Amino acid sequence: MANVSRINGFRPVKHVNGSPYNGQANMYAVAAGDSTALFVGDPVKFDGSGTAGGIATVTRATAGGPVLGVVVGFVPLKVDPVAGTMTTGSTSLDTPQYRPASTAMYVMVADAADLLYEVEGTNGGSSYTYLVADIGLNADAYYGGSGSTSTGNSAASLDVGATKATTATLQFKILGAVQRVDNETVNNSSTAVKYLVKINQAVLGNGTGATGQ
Repeated sequence: MANVSRINGFRPVKHVNGSPYNGQANMYAVAAGDSTALFVGDPVKFDGSGTAGGIATVTRATAGGPVLGVVVGFVPLKVDPVAGTMTTGSTSLDTPQYRPASTAMYVMVADAADLLYEVEGTNGGSSYTYLVADIGLNADAYYGGSGSTSTGNSAASLDVGATKATTATLQFKILGAVQRVDNETVNNSSTAVKYLVKINQAVLGNGTGATGQ
């Protein structure tokens, strides 16, 4: 049965040693001057600044650059992350699903350097046909799509078709395909394959990544 294309960014699933991802994340901030919206599943990087309270600010990563981690949630700006209190006023408990452009907000980022992520492989955001030879190579993320403002899901994918190579500076390393009954991996015929990847050019890892094999 053909795979269903569900591009929704990068999703942490487990650590390199096989232990499951347990939802751990760290809080960062996004500056009001950042004009790029953020969604759950978006890879992010440091933007070189921080808040007056000393919280590092991040922005969406760009192809070919370092990756800190992946967004897993958002926190309303009314929350004081130090005192654990809220400022005056009210906020809806079921929002925000995403971080709108040019809006100051806190984001939760899964930033452990040894996390493995599930992501759909594409060719510049378009359909890509799986090849066994992809395993072990590196690739950049594709950031060209628009995330969903209703679900909050990212439109990022793994740009296997256009960027796969052995180059050490590519952002993600392909470790294989997700082993699940709804992820068909027939060589030269399967599309919308979900790959298992690790951040290769990790900010909290060893900097420039390893070459692909």
